[in-house]
Amino acid sequence: MLRLAVLLIGCTALFAMPATAQSPEVEPLPHYPEHALETVVVDNDTLAYLDTGGDGPPLVLVHGLGSNLSLWRDHIEPLSAEHRVLALDLPGFGVSSKHDVSGRMTDFADSVRGFVDALDLAPVTYVGVSMGGQIGLTLALGAPEVVERLVLVSPAGIETFTDEQAEALRQTMTPQAIASADSSAIQQNTAANFASWSDDYAWLIEQRHALSERDDFMSYARANSASVAGMVDEPVYDRLGDVDQPTLVLYGTGDKLIPNPYLNPQWDTQAIAQRAEEALPNADVHLVDNAGHLLMMEQPEVFREHVRAFLEVQK
Repeated sequence: MLRLAVLLIGCTALFAMPATAQSPEVEPLPHYPEHALETVVVDNDTLAYLDTGGDGPPLVLVHGLGSNLSLWRDHIEPLSAEHRVLALDLPGFGVSSKHDVSGRMTDFADSVRGFVDALDLAPVTYVGVSMGGQIGLTLALGAPEVVERLVLVSPAGIETFTDEQAEALRQTMTPQAIASADSSAIQQNTAANFASWSDDYAWLIEQRHALSERDDFMSYARANSASVAGMVDEPVYDRLGDVDQPTLVLYGTGDKLIPNPYLNPQWDTQAIAQRAEEALPNADVHLVDNAGHLLMMEQPEVFREHVRAFLEVQK
Protein backbone atom coordinates (compact mmCIF):
# COMPACT_ATOMS: atom_id res chain seq x y z
CA MET A 1 0.00 0.00 0.00
CA LEU A 2 2.83 2.41 0.80
CA ARG A 3 4.02 2.16 -2.77
CA LEU A 4 0.90 3.85 -4.12
CA ALA A 5 1.40 6.88 -1.92
CA VAL A 6 5.05 7.20 -2.77
CA LEU A 7 3.89 7.17 -6.38
CA LEU A 8 2.67 10.64 -5.53
CA ILE A 9 5.86 11.58 -4.09
CA GLY A 10 -3.80 27.86 -3.26
CA CYS A 11 -1.69 28.15 -0.46
CA THR A 12 -2.34 30.48 2.42
CA ALA A 13 0.21 33.01 3.64
CA LEU A 14 3.00 31.61 5.78
CA PHE A 15 3.76 32.99 9.21
CA ALA A 16 7.07 32.86 11.03
CA MET A 17 7.23 30.45 13.93
CA PRO A 18 8.77 31.40 17.27
CA ALA A 19 12.35 30.26 17.70
CA THR A 20 13.46 28.56 20.88
CA ALA A 21 16.76 27.43 22.29
CA GLN A 22 18.41 24.41 20.77
CA SER A 23 18.52 21.24 22.85
CA PRO A 24 21.22 18.59 23.30
CA GLU A 25 21.99 15.90 20.78
CA VAL A 26 19.44 13.16 20.04
CA GLU A 27 19.82 9.51 19.10
CA PRO A 28 19.52 8.91 15.34
CA LEU A 29 17.96 5.99 13.53
CA PRO A 30 20.35 3.42 12.03
CA HIS A 31 22.24 4.62 8.95
CA TYR A 32 21.93 8.33 9.68
CA PRO A 33 24.89 10.47 8.55
CA GLU A 34 27.87 10.47 10.88
CA HIS A 35 27.05 13.87 12.31
CA ALA A 36 25.69 14.72 15.71
CA LEU A 37 22.00 15.52 15.61
CA GLU A 38 20.60 18.55 17.35
CA THR A 39 17.03 19.63 17.96
CA VAL A 40 15.15 22.89 17.88
CA VAL A 41 11.57 23.55 18.92
CA VAL A 42 9.43 25.25 16.30
CA ASP A 43 5.91 26.00 17.49
CA ASN A 44 4.98 22.72 19.22
CA ASP A 45 7.30 20.48 17.20
CA THR A 46 10.77 19.29 18.11
CA LEU A 47 12.75 19.09 14.88
CA ALA A 48 15.87 16.96 14.62
CA TYR A 49 18.57 18.20 12.28
CA LEU A 50 22.25 18.16 11.49
CA ASP A 51 24.36 21.20 10.77
CA THR A 52 27.87 21.15 9.33
CA GLY A 53 28.41 24.75 10.41
CA GLY A 54 30.84 27.07 8.71
CA ASP A 55 30.57 30.42 7.01
CA GLY A 56 29.35 29.23 3.60
CA PRO A 57 25.91 30.06 2.25
CA PRO A 58 23.29 27.73 3.78
CA LEU A 59 21.83 24.75 1.96
CA VAL A 60 18.73 23.33 3.65
CA LEU A 61 18.02 19.71 2.63
CA VAL A 62 14.45 18.41 3.00
CA HIS A 63 13.36 14.80 2.51
CA GLY A 64 10.14 13.44 1.05
CA LEU A 65 7.23 11.23 2.05
CA GLY A 66 8.02 8.32 4.34
CA SER A 67 11.70 9.17 4.70
CA ASN A 68 14.08 11.34 6.71
CA LEU A 69 17.31 13.32 6.51
CA SER A 70 19.43 10.21 5.95
CA LEU A 71 18.51 10.32 2.25
CA TRP A 72 21.16 13.05 1.93
CA ARG A 73 23.92 11.22 3.82
CA ASP A 74 26.22 10.84 0.79
CA HIS A 75 26.09 14.57 0.08
CA ILE A 76 26.65 16.16 3.49
CA GLU A 77 30.44 16.18 3.38
CA PRO A 78 30.94 16.91 -0.35
CA LEU A 79 28.56 19.87 -0.31
CA SER A 80 29.92 21.22 2.96
CA ALA A 81 33.20 22.14 1.26
CA GLU A 82 31.59 25.35 0.04
CA HIS A 83 28.33 25.56 1.96
CA ARG A 84 26.87 25.31 5.41
CA VAL A 85 24.76 22.19 4.98
CA LEU A 86 21.71 21.56 7.13
CA ALA A 87 19.34 18.61 6.86
CA LEU A 88 16.23 18.18 8.97
CA ASP A 89 13.54 15.66 9.76
CA LEU A 90 10.09 17.10 9.11
CA PRO A 91 7.46 16.80 11.85
CA GLY A 92 6.15 13.23 11.84
CA PHE A 93 9.27 11.73 10.28
CA GLY A 94 12.67 10.43 11.28
CA VAL A 95 13.38 11.31 14.91
CA SER A 96 11.45 14.58 14.98
CA SER A 97 8.30 14.75 17.11
CA LYS A 98 5.20 13.16 15.62
CA HIS A 99 2.20 14.48 17.52
CA ASP A 100 -0.84 15.85 15.66
CA VAL A 101 0.88 16.18 12.26
CA SER A 102 -1.62 17.78 9.85
CA GLY A 103 0.25 16.75 6.71
CA ARG A 104 -0.64 20.09 5.07
CA MET A 105 2.01 21.49 2.76
CA THR A 106 1.55 24.95 4.29
CA ASP A 107 2.15 23.56 7.78
CA PHE A 108 5.31 21.77 6.67
CA ALA A 109 6.44 24.98 4.96
CA ASP A 110 5.74 26.86 8.19
CA SER A 111 7.93 24.36 10.05
CA VAL A 112 10.80 24.85 7.62
CA ARG A 113 10.41 28.61 7.87
CA GLY A 114 10.44 28.37 11.66
CA PHE A 115 13.58 26.25 11.46
CA VAL A 116 15.27 28.81 9.20
CA ASP A 117 14.24 31.64 11.52
CA ALA A 118 15.41 29.79 14.63
CA LEU A 119 18.90 29.37 13.22
CA ASP A 120 18.92 32.80 11.51
CA LEU A 121 19.69 31.28 8.11
CA ALA A 122 17.64 33.30 5.61
CA PRO A 123 17.90 33.51 2.73
CA VAL A 124 18.68 29.87 1.95
CA THR A 125 19.05 27.55 -0.97
CA TYR A 126 16.27 25.03 -0.42
CA VAL A 127 16.92 21.48 -1.66
CA GLY A 128 13.92 19.15 -1.56
CA VAL A 129 13.11 15.71 -2.93
CA SER A 130 9.63 14.47 -3.89
CA MET A 131 7.17 15.79 -1.27
CA GLY A 132 10.02 17.97 -0.04
CA GLY A 133 9.97 19.62 -3.46
CA GLN A 134 6.29 20.51 -3.15
CA ILE A 135 6.96 21.88 0.34
CA GLY A 136 9.76 24.02 -1.09
CA LEU A 137 7.51 25.45 -3.77
CA THR A 138 4.88 26.22 -1.13
CA LEU A 139 7.49 27.96 1.02
CA ALA A 140 8.90 29.93 -1.91
CA LEU A 141 5.41 31.18 -2.79
CA GLY A 142 4.43 32.07 0.76
CA ALA A 143 7.72 33.41 2.10
CA PRO A 144 9.91 34.43 -0.86
CA GLU A 145 12.30 36.30 1.44
CA VAL A 146 13.29 32.98 3.03
CA VAL A 147 14.13 31.10 -0.18
CA GLU A 148 16.84 32.53 -2.42
CA ARG A 149 16.83 29.61 -4.86
CA LEU A 150 15.35 26.13 -5.19
CA VAL A 151 16.78 22.73 -6.07
CA LEU A 152 13.92 20.29 -6.68
CA VAL A 153 14.67 16.59 -7.04
CA SER A 154 11.80 14.51 -8.49
CA PRO A 155 9.40 17.09 -7.07
CA ALA A 156 5.77 16.38 -6.32
CA GLY A 157 3.42 19.20 -7.22
CA ILE A 158 4.11 19.22 -10.95
CA GLU A 159 1.96 16.17 -11.61
CA THR A 160 -1.71 16.92 -10.98
CA PHE A 161 -4.68 14.76 -10.03
CA THR A 162 -8.43 14.91 -10.51
CA ASP A 163 -10.69 14.99 -7.46
CA GLU A 164 -11.48 11.32 -8.01
CA GLN A 165 -7.80 10.39 -8.22
CA ALA A 166 -7.03 12.39 -5.09
CA GLU A 167 -9.77 10.59 -3.19
CA ALA A 168 -8.41 7.23 -4.34
CA LEU A 169 -5.03 8.14 -2.91
CA ARG A 170 -6.56 9.21 0.39
CA GLN A 171 -8.56 6.01 0.68
CA THR A 172 -5.61 3.79 -0.19
CA MET A 173 -3.05 5.40 2.07
CA THR A 174 -4.53 4.86 5.51
CA PRO A 175 -2.38 4.62 8.64
CA GLN A 176 -3.43 0.99 9.00
CA ALA A 177 -2.29 0.15 5.46
CA ILE A 178 1.08 1.76 6.08
CA ALA A 179 1.63 0.12 9.45
CA SER A 180 0.63 -3.35 8.22
CA ALA A 181 3.05 -3.47 5.27
CA ASP A 182 4.98 -6.74 5.45
CA SER A 183 8.60 -7.37 4.50
CA SER A 184 7.75 -8.15 0.90
CA ALA A 185 5.77 -4.93 0.50
CA ILE A 186 8.52 -2.89 2.13
CA GLN A 187 11.07 -4.42 -0.26
CA GLN A 188 8.90 -3.63 -3.30
CA ASN A 189 8.11 -0.13 -2.10
CA THR A 190 11.78 0.64 -1.56
CA ALA A 191 12.93 -0.83 -4.87
CA ALA A 192 10.35 1.29 -6.73
CA ASN A 193 12.40 4.37 -5.87
CA PHE A 194 15.26 3.28 -8.12
CA ALA A 195 15.73 2.63 -11.82
CA SER A 196 17.90 -0.38 -10.92
CA TRP A 197 18.02 -2.03 -7.53
CA SER A 198 21.34 -2.50 -5.75
CA ASP A 199 22.06 -3.97 -2.36
CA ASP A 200 23.73 -0.63 -1.63
CA TYR A 201 20.22 0.63 -0.91
CA ALA A 202 19.30 -2.18 1.48
CA TRP A 203 20.00 0.10 4.43
CA LEU A 204 16.70 1.84 3.65
CA ILE A 205 14.86 -1.42 4.34
CA GLU A 206 16.80 -2.00 7.55
CA GLN A 207 16.00 1.51 8.69
CA ARG A 208 12.30 1.04 7.92
CA HIS A 209 12.20 -2.10 10.06
CA ALA A 210 13.97 -0.24 12.88
CA LEU A 211 11.40 2.52 12.62
CA SER A 212 8.56 0.02 13.02
CA GLU A 213 9.96 -0.97 16.42
CA ARG A 214 9.77 2.56 17.82
CA ASP A 215 7.01 3.63 20.18
CA ASP A 216 6.02 6.43 17.80
CA PHE A 217 5.60 4.20 14.74
CA MET A 218 1.81 4.58 14.51
CA SER A 219 2.23 8.34 14.73
CA TYR A 220 4.66 8.05 11.81
CA ALA A 221 2.06 6.04 9.88
CA ARG A 222 -0.59 8.67 10.58
CA ALA A 223 1.79 11.43 9.45
CA ASN A 224 2.38 9.62 6.15
CA SER A 225 -1.33 9.19 5.55
CA ALA A 226 -2.02 12.84 6.37
CA SER A 227 0.81 13.95 4.08
CA VAL A 228 -0.64 12.12 1.08
CA ALA A 229 -3.89 14.01 1.65
CA GLY A 230 -1.90 17.21 2.18
CA MET A 231 -0.19 16.96 -1.18
CA VAL A 232 -3.41 16.53 -3.13
CA ASP A 233 -5.44 18.95 -0.99
CA GLU A 234 -2.97 21.82 -1.46
CA PRO A 235 -1.92 21.64 -5.11
CA VAL A 236 0.70 24.11 -6.20
CA TYR A 237 0.88 23.66 -9.97
CA ASP A 238 -1.46 26.53 -10.93
CA ARG A 239 0.69 28.98 -8.94
CA LEU A 240 4.09 28.04 -10.30
CA GLY A 241 4.18 31.10 -12.54
CA ASP A 242 4.60 33.17 -9.37
CA VAL A 243 7.79 31.38 -8.30
CA ASP A 244 10.42 34.04 -9.02
CA GLN A 245 13.39 32.23 -7.52
CA PRO A 246 15.94 30.55 -9.79
CA THR A 247 15.04 26.87 -9.73
CA LEU A 248 16.91 23.71 -10.66
CA VAL A 249 14.61 20.76 -11.41
CA LEU A 250 15.96 17.23 -11.77
CA TYR A 251 14.03 14.11 -12.74
CA GLY A 252 15.42 10.64 -13.39
CA THR A 253 14.57 9.09 -16.74
CA GLY A 254 13.87 5.84 -14.90
CA ASP A 255 11.49 7.33 -12.32
CA LYS A 256 8.83 4.69 -11.60
CA LEU A 257 6.84 6.86 -9.22
CA ILE A 258 6.32 10.18 -11.01
CA PRO A 259 4.10 10.22 -12.94
CA ASN A 260 1.89 7.79 -11.09
CA PRO A 261 1.73 4.80 -13.45
CA TYR A 262 -1.68 3.76 -12.13
CA LEU A 263 -3.44 7.11 -12.13
CA ASN A 264 -1.65 8.97 -14.94
CA PRO A 265 -0.39 6.31 -17.38
CA GLN A 266 -0.82 8.79 -20.26
CA TRP A 267 2.21 10.77 -19.02
CA ASP A 268 5.87 9.88 -18.74
CA THR A 269 8.62 11.53 -16.70
CA GLN A 270 9.78 13.58 -19.67
CA ALA A 271 6.27 15.05 -19.96
CA ILE A 272 6.30 15.99 -16.26
CA ALA A 273 9.72 17.62 -16.66
CA GLN A 274 8.39 19.60 -19.61
CA ARG A 275 5.43 20.74 -17.49
CA ALA A 276 7.89 22.01 -14.89
CA GLU A 277 9.93 23.86 -17.49
CA GLU A 278 6.84 25.51 -18.96
CA ALA A 279 5.26 26.44 -15.62
CA LEU A 280 8.30 27.75 -13.72
CA PRO A 281 9.54 31.07 -15.16
CA ASN A 282 13.15 30.73 -13.95
CA ALA A 283 13.66 26.99 -14.15
CA ASP A 284 16.66 25.00 -15.33
CA VAL A 285 15.27 21.50 -15.93
CA HIS A 286 17.32 18.35 -16.54
CA LEU A 287 16.61 14.66 -16.99
CA VAL A 288 19.20 12.37 -15.41
CA ASP A 289 19.85 9.06 -17.17
CA ASN A 290 20.09 5.76 -15.30
CA ALA A 291 18.29 7.19 -12.31
CA GLY A 292 14.92 6.77 -10.67
CA HIS A 293 12.97 8.73 -8.09
CA LEU A 294 15.83 9.00 -5.59
CA LEU A 295 18.27 10.11 -8.26
CA MET A 296 20.60 11.78 -5.75
CA MET A 297 21.25 8.31 -4.34
CA GLU A 298 21.45 6.48 -7.66
CA GLN A 299 23.58 9.08 -9.45
CA PRO A 300 25.21 11.05 -6.61
CA GLU A 301 28.06 12.56 -8.61
CA VAL A 302 25.74 13.68 -11.42
CA PHE A 303 23.42 15.20 -8.84
CA ARG A 304 26.24 17.20 -7.27
CA GLU A 305 27.53 18.30 -10.66
CA HIS A 306 24.13 19.78 -11.50
CA VAL A 307 23.81 21.44 -8.10
CA ARG A 308 27.28 22.96 -8.20
CA ALA A 309 26.87 24.23 -11.75
CA PHE A 310 23.50 25.77 -10.84
CA LEU A 311 24.83 27.45 -7.72
CA GLU A 312 27.93 28.71 -9.52
CA VAL A 313 25.78 30.49 -12.10
CA GLN A 314 23.76 32.05 -9.29
CA LYS A 315 26.76 33.59 -7.51
